[in-house]
Amino acid sequence: MQREKVLGVTLSQFFQEGNSENLTEKQKEVLGIWNDLSTNEQETVMSMLRGLRK
Repeated sequence: MQREKVLGVTLSQFFQEGNSENLTEKQKEVLGIWNDLSTNEQETVMSMLRGLRK
């Protein structure tokens, strides 16, 4: 998997606002949750995701 990919999309796609037509329902859900997290919570989630990557 490419280093910059998270949840099957590139980071630029993940953080691109207003362009969610190419996302799955699960990806939209994750993005909605992500947007409600504080900066510290986002950093924690990113650390957890990096830990899961094999």
